[in-house]
Amino acid sequence: MSEQTNHESSFERLLEKVLRHLETRWEFFALTATEKISAAAAMLSSIMIIALFALIILFFVSIGFAIWLGDYIGNRAGGFALAGLVFVPFAVVAYIWVPPFVRSKIIQNILEDDDTENKI
Repeated sequence: MSEQTNHESSFERLLEKVLRHLETRWEFFALTATEKISAAAAMLSSIMIIALFALIILFFVSIGFAIWLGDYIGNRAGGFALAGLVFVPFAVVAYIWVPPFVRSKIIQNILEDDDTENKI
């Protein structure tokens, strides 16, 4: 009878250790996911700030270019039309190039192992 009780207590201890291990692994996974999400959010927010100011600068430069071009050809509306047409090739290139680039950067950031994890 004591042998059966000993096996049951061993099994209970093993089960308890497995459950603690699973709980610890889940907590580690949650912390790692939180760290990666916060790094991606920080990267995204900094990129959005830079993009916002770049768009503001581009807006004023393109208005200035359109006015200058309109004065050069003697027609302000024509200057704005030509300045708008200058951006069409840039828009096509951005439409083709940006989504795969962003996708690869996000995947790289998620899959990237931190050096601090391996130095324990």
